[in-house]
Amino acid sequence: DRRNRRKVYESVFCIVQRDMKRAAELLLEGVATFTCVELCTYERFIFYAVVTNLLSLPRPLIKKKIVDGPDILQVIEQVPHLRELVTSFHECEYARVMRAMAGISDELLADRYLAQHARYLVREMRVLAYSQFLDAYKSVLLANMAAVFGVGVEFLDKELARFSASGRLNAKVDKVGGMVETN
Repeated sequence: DRRNRRKVYESVFCIVQRDMKRAAELLLEGVATFTCVELCTYERFIFYAVVTNLLSLPRPLIKKKIVDGPDILQVIEQVPHLRELVTSFHECEYARVMRAMAGISDELLADRYLAQHARYLVREMRVLAYSQFLDAYKSVLLANMAAVFGVGVEFLDKELARFSASGRLNAKVDKVGGMVETN
C-alpha cells in the first residue's frame, strides 16, 4: 500500500514539474491499485492518467491501455469530453478531437495540478493530432486539412507555420499553392 501511495504522490509531483512522460508511466501503473483519496478522487486520477498517457503512448498502446482498459472504462464517462477526446483521437476523427480539446481545456484550467500546464498540454495534443494526420500524406491541400480539423484555413496556416518553424512538425506550408508538404 505504501509503494502504491508513493507512486501516486510521485506522479503528481511529476505533473507539477511537467515531466509528463514519467507521470504517465506512474499513473498507468497505479490505476488498478489507487487508494490515495486524500490527494485526489479516483475520477481525477483517471483524468490525469488519460491526459498524460495520450501524450506519451503510441497509438496501439493507447488502444490497449486507455480505450479498452477496463479500469479506465469504468470512470471515463464521468469526466466531460474525456471519452470523446480519446476515442476520436484513436479513430482519427480530427474535428471531434478539436472540439473535445476545447472542452478538456476548461477541465485542465480548473485543475489544481494541471492548470499551470493547460496551454502546454493542449498545444502538445494539437501537435500530436497534426503529426498523426500528416504522417499519412506526402502533401495535402491546406483547405482540405482545415476542413478535416474543423478549423479555419488562416488559423491552421498560422498554427502549422509556427509548429514547423519550431521543428515540432516535419512539414512545410506553401501559402501560395495552398499546400502542406511533409518532409
